[in-house]
Formats: sequence, C-alpha cells, structure tokens
Amino acid sequence: MEEMTETSAKMSINSTDQHLDDDKHPKEDTFGGATLEISNDNTNAEPEVEFSGPGLNRNRPGSTIGRQSVRSTSSRTSMKPGGYKSAKSSDSFFCYKESAFESAVTDCNKEYYKNDLDGETVGSWLLTEIDHWDNEREKVIVLTENSILVYRYNFINKKLTDFRRISLHVIDTMMIGDFKYPEWSVMPMVSSDREHGGIKIMFNKGEEPSFGQRWNPWCSTIPWITFAHHPLIYNPKENETVTFNVDDFYESLIQAVSKAYNRRRPGEKVTVIEGPIEIQSYASLSSMVFNQSGIGYYKDRNGMCF
Repeated sequence: MEEMTETSAKMSINSTDQHLDDDKHPKEDTFGGATLEISNDNTNAEPEVEFSGPGLNRNRPGSTIGRQSVRSTSSRTSMKPGGYKSAKSSDSFFCYKESAFESAVTDCNKEYYKNDLDGETVGSWLLTEIDHWDNEREKVIVLTENSILVYRYNFINKKLTDFRRISLHVIDTMMIGDFKYPEWSVMPMVSSDREHGGIKIMFNKGEEPSFGQRWNPWCSTIPWITFAHHPLIYNPKENETVTFNVDDFYESLIQAVSKAYNRRRPGEKVTVIEGPIEIQSYASLSSMVFNQSGIGYYKDRNGMCF
C-alpha cells in the first residue's frame, strides 16, 4: 500500500488517456463556484472569469510573472511561507542539471506527443503532482492546444515511466486555492507541508471515484489531477522561473480550455472555484514520510541516487 515506493510500482509505462463521450453532458448543479464564459463569436476574446467561493486565507500578491494573465486579481495560489531551498539542496535534483528539463520534454514528446491529436504546444512546466494518496511526485507537464500531457520522467536514467493524456474539452471543473486537510484529520498536527496553494483539475462529470479506485495507490484513472509548485521554486534564484510555477501553468490552461470549449463544446461552461482544496488524508504516516524524504523526486542523496 502507501509504504511501497516508486521502485515497487509497475515496471512498464502506464499510459492513460482521458476523453469525453460528446453525447453525454457533465452533470449540472454538482459543483458550486464561478463559471468560465465561452464566447462563440470571438475565439480570441479574453475569457470572462469570475472567481467565487470562500476565498483564500492569506493576503499576498498574486502571480506577477504570468505571461498570459487572464485578469489582474488577488492571489490565486501561493508559495509556502518561509519556504527555502539552498543552492546545494537545489543541485541535488537531477532535473536541475543543465538542459535536463529541456531534454526531458524532448524525450517525452518523442514517445507520446501527436500533433494531429494534441495540436500545437502551448508550453511546458515541471510541477509537483499530489495524488489521491497524498503522495508528491515531480511531473513534466506539456500543455497543447487540445491536451494536457503528464509525464513521469526518470531524470537519472533518462527514461519515461508513466504517461497520462487529458483532453482539455473533458475538463468540467477547476479549483484553485490553498490546500487543506479534512476537519478530523491529524495531518496538520504532524506536517505543515500543505501551507501553500495549487490547482485541482476535475473531469469526473460530477461522479465520485469507486472504492477500488480510491484504495488503489497506483490507480491511473482517478477523475482529477492536482498540481502544486515544484520545490525548486523555493530557491531564491528560481522564484520567478515560470518552469516551476503552477500559477503560470494555470493562467495558460485557462486560455487553452477556453479555446478548446469553443471548438468542441460551444455554449457550455466550465466551473472555476476559488477556495480551499481538500486533501483527503486523515492519518497517513507513510505519505508524510514519503513527502518529507522527497522520494517522489529524483535526487542525489549523498551518493545514493533515486
């Protein structure tokens, strides 16, 4: 279960595509929040976004580095207060080696990127995915005109180990805000690692995952995906590097989803909720150890590389 590490997972690449049955519409009235209005008259128009919900807890500036800012508003996601990565700590990440990220994107796209299916590339990022068992892993994210390509790439032996494609037109809800644990969880008392923001992208059409999906730590069909900043953003030299910043990815995603809806689901709306994102973990000692030891990142650990 959770105690198992990456090395005990599947040996072959797990490829998952998420597509939409265009004859079925997402359930309405399932999620509260704001809606992203899609204009049919002008596909290049800036999407009209209103954020609602309980709001965020801290008054801090929003993303000032986004290249495709939708609207100048208050903060959407945030960095963990007091977070810091020294130069020595940053150098231990194999993804931080010269040209490592660029090479990873090239290697990954050679395997699974399809121009006729995905369209032109919008951008690429190195972010942290938080899975349904509360485990953090670094992922290479490539956003295209039609898809989000999510790669698990081994930066040590330079091999792709996992892949997931999410078509943009299947996304029905996006949540953005600070992470939190459930009310009766003991996790806030033993870990402060969730004191930062992120985004949750949902394509479940209002349906909850099955019992089997929830309790399978390697399930690749959970109908949502959650991202946060990569730890390297806490290196003072990288605070404004868009590659590690989930804010920049989110701003680009809003634009791409807007255009995908115009093409595939004209007249429909995607829900955008600003407020706390709940991590459904109650007393997971194994995930705390997994995350605090950085097992989900490829690093040089004093001569041991994993």
